[in-house]
Amino acid sequence: MHRSAKTLAIAAATATLLAACSGGGGDSGGTGTDDAGQPSAPPVDDGSFVLGVGNDPGNLDPSMTVLSVTRTVSRLSYDTLVHQRQDGSFVSQLATDWQVGPQEIEFTLDPDVTCSDGSPLTATDVKDNLDYITDPENQSPLLGVFVPAGLTTEADDEAGTVTVTAPEPNAFLLNGFTNVFILCRSGLDDHDALAQETHGTGPWVLSEAVADDHYTYTRRADYAWGPDGTSLEGEGVPEEVVVRVIANPTTLTNLVLSGEVNAATVIGADADRLDEEGVDKIELRSPQGEFVFNQAQGQPGSDPAVRQALLQALNIEALATVATGRDDAQSVGLVTTEPKPCQGDTVSGNLPTYDTAAAAEALDAAGWSAGPDGVRAKDGEPLAMTFIYPASTGDSVAAAAELVEQMWREAGADVTLQSVTSTQLNEVLFATGDWDAGWVPITVSLPSQLVPFFSGPAAPDGTNFGHLDNATYDESSAEALATGDTETACELWNEAEEALISEGDVVPMFDAVAGVYLSGGTLEYPGGELDGSSLRLGQ
Repeated sequence: MHRSAKTLAIAAATATLLAACSGGGGDSGGTGTDDAGQPSAPPVDDGSFVLGVGNDPGNLDPSMTVLSVTRTVSRLSYDTLVHQRQDGSFVSQLATDWQVGPQEIEFTLDPDVTCSDGSPLTATDVKDNLDYITDPENQSPLLGVFVPAGLTTEADDEAGTVTVTAPEPNAFLLNGFTNVFILCRSGLDDHDALAQETHGTGPWVLSEAVADDHYTYTRRADYAWGPDGTSLEGEGVPEEVVVRVIANPTTLTNLVLSGEVNAATVIGADADRLDEEGVDKIELRSPQGEFVFNQAQGQPGSDPAVRQALLQALNIEALATVATGRDDAQSVGLVTTEPKPCQGDTVSGNLPTYDTAAAAEALDAAGWSAGPDGVRAKDGEPLAMTFIYPASTGDSVAAAAELVEQMWREAGADVTLQSVTSTQLNEVLFATGDWDAGWVPITVSLPSQLVPFFSGPAAPDGTNFGHLDNATYDESSAEALATGDTETACELWNEAEEALISEGDVVPMFDAVAGVYLSGGTLEYPGGELDGSSLRLGQ
């Protein structure tokens, strides 16, 4: 429970940072241009590429975190076995070839790959990486998210092959390995050192770390095994990357405008300033208004009629506009990260139409009668709702939460709003259970990664924090997990998702639409994560 609960809090916080990418950005970062349409600055060789982030990455061990900012800096120093482009295709990275079966993959490693200390990367090293993650005692948050539980591995150092076998067919098995960073032997032998050091095969090596201030990475001149054989050669390759921790978004925005920061993720009013100045960007889309009821016994949300009535009392279109300031932010599904393995709109047609009169009638029919003060009650218990939302999502989402309060009070509910930090969210969802409904955004790239949160043992014994019991979701998701065919799996996943939404169990209301803004540099951000080999200056 500790591992998965940690994952959820991270995912919820990540939704406002940089966790998912929309289709608009493509596989390449934009390039600033002048009025004539020409590049705004010539390539700069051997300079410093400054990447601005809003939070300190903390422990840098990439096998022990799914925190977005930490994964971003990990992409500078660590590689994955394969790389997925924005169009969904897979290209080489540490592996030059892979043979995929319904529940097995054989990876053939690039024999020329070396670690930052000059040692070769062996098949046994890769096996030991995966075995560390799959060992429950290590409590890696990657287990069950990117790497299926029960995965077994075999290594052949002479042939340079690693074979992984899942306990059952898995249509998305290869996708998960695009997110698993591979440590070198020196890191595998000393995980404690990984907190403030890098031991990988990636293009950049950490040379200085000052917590809450900056992290400096030095270029590896011999690096030549990036996505599809990318090397650190050509015009604009920086000599170093400096990751600056800048918590104040207005300060970060000013530094982007001045050119002191070459790339940064910015949202909200500060993003509007950058847009007004015409700063180039790659759009990122992640779930933000992912609405969940607490269906524990005795909670109002345990009654399907109450769930449907309270949803009918909400003007979701208005909530999305207030929360995001956009008219295109309404969600179409639970997975937002592009390339999404399963396409389609699972929201439209599966929610009750906004109708306050119908909502009131439904509550009357369910036995919730309005009292003299307007608050409804049933069997002497008032319709009291504690509504939670992430503190990190800013003033606009807080304003949207106030609109929820207003709409539900009009429907007869006594509403208490509670803004929670990521740490508090873990406590509320998995320990106290002191909440009734809220926006709990979970950023994932595969629908299978949501299963532990929406089914199975309920909190505090499991990670099913909403105490959901949706038979159709359980059945369809189990069938989807058991098939090795992507098309069939996606049909089942969409059925499962529609079942959650139509029953009012989980409702994706709106997405956060942010941007990686670029000033005097370019980069690539496929799948909502940085390609560490793509950073260039002055292009």
